[in-house]
Amino acid sequence: MQEQELTQNQAVSLLVQAADLAQSRGAFKLEEASLVTRAIHLLVPSRAEVPTEESAQEHETEESNSE
Repeated sequence: MQEQELTQNQAVSLLVQAADLAQSRGAFKLEEASLVTRAIHLLVPSRAEVPTEESAQEHETEESNSE
């Protein structure tokens, strides 16, 4: 598997997705979950703006097709 360079936005999105997954698996205590949520909202004000892995891949495909 070839490693690709991540943009800063992709890195933030990936970390947000990882935090969501960890929370869905019960990895955080209530206070920790609250702090993680606050941090996410600071980095990504609107969850609607957070690209999913699928949309990030589509965006990368669009960028490579336009080159």
